[in-house]
Amino acid sequence: MDATVLSKDDCAYPERLTACLGQDAPEALRFAGDCSLLARRTLALFCSVQCTGAMIMHTYEFVKRLRMFDLAIISGFHSPMEKECLRSLAGGSAGIVACLAKALESYTIAGDLEKPFDQGRALVLSPFAPSVRRIEDKTARYRNLVAAALADEVFVSYAAPGSHTESFCTQILAWEKPVLTLDTPENAGIVGLGAQAV
Repeated sequence: MDATVLSKDDCAYPERLTACLGQDAPEALRFAGDCSLLARRTLALFCSVQCTGAMIMHTYEFVKRLRMFDLAIISGFHSPMEKECLRSLAGGSAGIVACLAKALESYTIAGDLEKPFDQGRALVLSPFAPSVRRIEDKTARYRNLVAAALADEVFVSYAAPGSHTESFCTQILAWEKPVLTLDTPENAGIVGLGAQAV
């Protein structure tokens, strides 16, 4: 896929990336699609790979309402629940920003993202150089940090106790960025860390 490149010294480069990530902010963003989606109110969406049946239903119902709002949802859409969220969002009117854990040049738009992209309400972006052609654990974690840094608020539908997602919440809260979660007993752990139950 052809990429438009936005370098760190470009005046349009998102200030939030350097504000949150400092020297670890990506040297450039590569993107395809409607970049103006980043100017909307943005919400980053994450969910643990381990997700209970009850939390799957709660998340699905929340996203079903969320998809009609005038905002842009940012995610890697990588975990099973995040993929289900993308499927639901594709049927709504909210903007979709897919943040990749590999180079944009090695990505092909397909599946649930294809229709929103063709409709002009999706953006695909990557913080990685063309040489990063495979998704690895370290690129996925960095991708999540970039997605969270770009957003106004971060929504974590569920963070399993002791999981990478729970540690990730702690890191985002340290930025003093709002972290939202579902108001369920399963999320008592991250609410105790400072997440806001909604």
